[in-house]
Amino acid sequence: MITMFKKLALFMSLLALLGLAACSRPGKETPKPEDLDPKEPLTICFDLDASFDPRHFDFDSGQAKYTGAKLRQEAVDGFLEELAAVGGPRNVQVEFLEDLGSDREGQLTRLRAELMAGEGPDLFVLRQNGASDLFLFPEKKMEDGLFLCLDGYMERARFMEPDKMLSPVFDAGKSSDGRRFLLPVTYDIDAALMRSSYLHTDPGQKLTLSDLLDPEGPLGSALSLWHNKEFDECFTGIYPALGQLADYKAESLNFSKEELGEFFSELLEYERRVHSGEIASPSGVFTGDIAHANADLASRQWAMEPVTMVPLYDSDGGVTARVDVFAGVNANAKNPAGAFFAADLLLDREYMQDSDIHMYLWCNALPIYTDLFGPDTTVPYIREAFSGGGDLRDGLQGSCWEAFGELLEEITGAEFPTKLDTEISRGYYAYFSAESDAARQKAVSDAYTTMSMLLGES
Repeated sequence: MITMFKKLALFMSLLALLGLAACSRPGKETPKPEDLDPKEPLTICFDLDASFDPRHFDFDSGQAKYTGAKLRQEAVDGFLEELAAVGGPRNVQVEFLEDLGSDREGQLTRLRAELMAGEGPDLFVLRQNGASDLFLFPEKKMEDGLFLCLDGYMERARFMEPDKMLSPVFDAGKSSDGRRFLLPVTYDIDAALMRSSYLHTDPGQKLTLSDLLDPEGPLGSALSLWHNKEFDECFTGIYPALGQLADYKAESLNFSKEELGEFFSELLEYERRVHSGEIASPSGVFTGDIAHANADLASRQWAMEPVTMVPLYDSDGGVTARVDVFAGVNANAKNPAGAFFAADLLLDREYMQDSDIHMYLWCNALPIYTDLFGPDTTVPYIREAFSGGGDLRDGLQGSCWEAFGELLEEITGAEFPTKLDTEISRGYYAYFSAESDAARQKAVSDAYTTMSMLLGES
């Protein structure tokens, strides 16, 4: 009897594995687009609150309390009304992933189980934060075939204008073989803002991580602005300097354990020189929110002077942004045409500037269209901006806008925020805090092992 149950268990396990392989097998053929039927039901999963937007959370109690449910519902209702008005699906069911706690974890577990069974929502509109995401590695899910290849549908796009988008970021939605599966909507990139009279870079000059680490080099001590002196903390958010972190098809990191150790060692030596005063801080400010660059400079005496934006360069001279919000169609969508139509509308350039849903989505991120943050094209941050009531985020002005244009030319790619980012930051903090060479080597080994395991288990 026991043997029979063992055989049955083995048989069921094999069936489950075959089923998972079947629902995630990436086909090489571009699926033929289906015709849109506005009466056909559409299901959308929204995850919009991973950024802890201060407009939608109350932090007075010492804990984050979500307060944006009414605004979120109004924003999505407005999107669905517009969707129907322009000829899209009229019968739409929506699910919101909640922001915190056991409710969210329960939703994530259920949705993942549905996807493994070949079910799930037709369309996902998700904000990725690298902590508690539905898809641990969106790039990996593209390779696995969990999302629908959109190449055929892109030829039918009515609203989006890819030729006006930031190509290196929009291309993050493509798999390793160049097929498009995901649609980035917003992205993020950090930079140091410095007065150009102190530091001016030649647009044609190739700059690398080595230049950032050399205070006598062409970038001066710009890297020191990533160090939080106010709280005497170590470098944070430094992972983009490692460039594209992984080969998600091969499930392997793009750097060795030795290279990670060398990276940590160079950062630590630089920080020691900052602490000792050997490296002096330049006249500048770090910003993790380029959308607010003018306000970050407002208190500086040189706020009206020409500005240079310095990003984190990797060892090859690349600059890697992070995708913030993206849309993707389920490979097993029951209404793929309706799902793409909705995603297409979400990426409409004009709609980004005058809709509640983009007002709700936008927090410390940049729109995929390169011209949507200039002096005359504002993505609203508060509803009063629609009626000319003023907006704290009125786009980039003057020299900040000019510097931003130069920064865009340097971006070479983008990744989705993942736990690899978190693990690099955690690993470097352990390295920074270690009191012996052995402890530092352990910090490197632990971080590298954890990242490798995460890739293999995703």
